Amino acid sequence: MRGLPSILPQWLDETDVNASATTQGHPPALQLTGSTTLLPRMQHAAESYLRLQMFSDTGRIVINGGCGTARGYKALLDGTTDIAMASGAVPADLAAAAATRGLAFRTTIVSRDAILPLVHAANPLDSLTLLQLRNIFTGRIVNWRSLGGPDAAIEVLVGPASGGVSASWRKTLLGDGDTCTPLARVMGMDERLARLVDRPNAITYMAQMALPLRGLKVLRVGGMAAAPAPSAYPLYAPMSLVTLGMPAPAAARFIAHVSAHAAANVLTEGALELRHE
Repeated sequence: MRGLPSILPQWLDETDVNASATTQGHPPALQLTGSTTLLPRMQHAAESYLRLQMFSDTGRIVINGGCGTARGYKALLDGTTDIAMASGAVPADLAAAAATRGLAFRTTIVSRDAILPLVHAANPLDSLTLLQLRNIFTGRIVNWRSLGGPDAAIEVLVGPASGGVSASWRKTLLGDGDTCTPLARVMGMDERLARLVDRPNAITYMAQMALPLRGLKVLRVGGMAAAPAPSAYPLYAPMSLVTLGMPAPAAARFIAHVSAHAAANVLTEGALELRHE
């Protein structure tokens, strides 16, 4: 995991981990791959899990984060990871690929994270309805004046289609019958946030756990803020740990550890659901 800070000595570069396991007789590292959004939470979980030092078959955890939900699912199919970190549902083509091998993805949802609409801090609006948001992101509403704002064109910023949070945003906001406006700018998370800070008339979205607030404003949805009533908030991403088929013992124990912490709201406030699909 080059480029990521090491939280514990057991967190090593992937090549070093494998070499160490081979040469020193240590158990192989537990590999996690996928969602950028889920990465900080899994770093925290790995730190607390390794601190317990209870299990001899999980000497190290390697988190290959920052590559996205879809890559996590693909890594499971390729056999290059033990657990996929996902912030969206399994893409249909990957589910079909698993089925042709007689396998299925097994998903443990460890939290339901709100996805928040974001605008520039100077935007005078404080709340939009679901229908208004849908009309913005489909291109039916193109000017802030139609919503009681300034006479300015709305610039829609969206994430790549392969991103888990973006897939969850489309599913919960647009459903199956609508698509994003073709005029939307497709950018990675960091690019969208940087552009939004400089663009008073832009709008985008962000998972609550990854939210930076400086220079930005979170819009309420139908007058509802996410924090007071997360279970009722309509726009969310399921934050999940996924295996291909039944997890190996080491992976199962780590997933159980994360689930227990989520149930106790240790990893994140508002961990709402723990279920298997």
